[in-house]
Amino acid sequence: MPKGHTKPTKEELDADIKKSLEEAEALKDQPEPKLDEPAPEPEPVVEPGLVVEPAPEPEPVVEPEPEIDYKKRFVESTKEGQILHSKTKKMAEAIDKAGEIPESTDEEMIKEYPDWEIMDEATKKIAKSNTRNERRFAIIAEAHKESKDIEVWHEKVDAFISDPRTLIDNSELEGRETDFRVFATKPTRRGADLKDIVSSFLWELGRSVKPASKGQMFPTGSGGPNDRPKPKSDKLSIDEARMLRKNDYPKYVELLKAGKIDLTTI
Repeated sequence: MPKGHTKPTKEELDADIKKSLEEAEALKDQPEPKLDEPAPEPEPVVEPGLVVEPAPEPEPVVEPEPEIDYKKRFVESTKEGQILHSKTKKMAEAIDKAGEIPESTDEEMIKEYPDWEIMDEATKKIAKSNTRNERRFAIIAEAHKESKDIEVWHEKVDAFISDPRTLIDNSELEGRETDFRVFATKPTRRGADLKDIVSSFLWELGRSVKPASKGQMFPTGSGGPNDRPKPKSDKLSIDEARMLRKNDYPKYVELLKAGKIDLTTI
């Protein structure tokens, strides 16, 4: 132990401990120091008389509705109606025809089944039913194929009359396109040459449009009888041509193109 050091007594130690506790309690009761708060930002200064208005919203752009081409719509509607009518009629005829097919006779069945005579009745009945159904199906299938042909033919006629070259070569068709479509898509003209159909159409058109009578320019004279016989023409008359057209349309078209039909009486 170093010299000069005096050991504190118990009373002195208790007094030091008490003093330390009192100081600690005094520090505990003191308020905590406040941190420095940030200074508030200054409010923006608005100069008097300056008013900022929001930008106006752009008005929506309204696109004009396309003009309806009623003539084109009518032509398309007419064409669709013709196709639908032709196809429906063809299928209805086929169904009626298929329903009228009679049961095959034994003579007909022997040609298809050589062992017909030795078949039992149940097998014969099934064979007859199958044969009848096959014939019915063949009729319906043929009608379906023809319906497809109708649609293809309508498209071909439409492409032909819509071609500017057609109207250039046949100016008489101008403004009569719809009438020509109806004329060319008749069942009797399906598959014929379109140029021949144009000739036939224009011929029919010439029959329906007769020139107005201009009257008699000079008075008839009485210079004697005029009984000289007219030479017989090698051309068909209108009545003969009409009959030929009904019975033999290809021949009629051939004579019409060859100028063998007398059109002077139209």
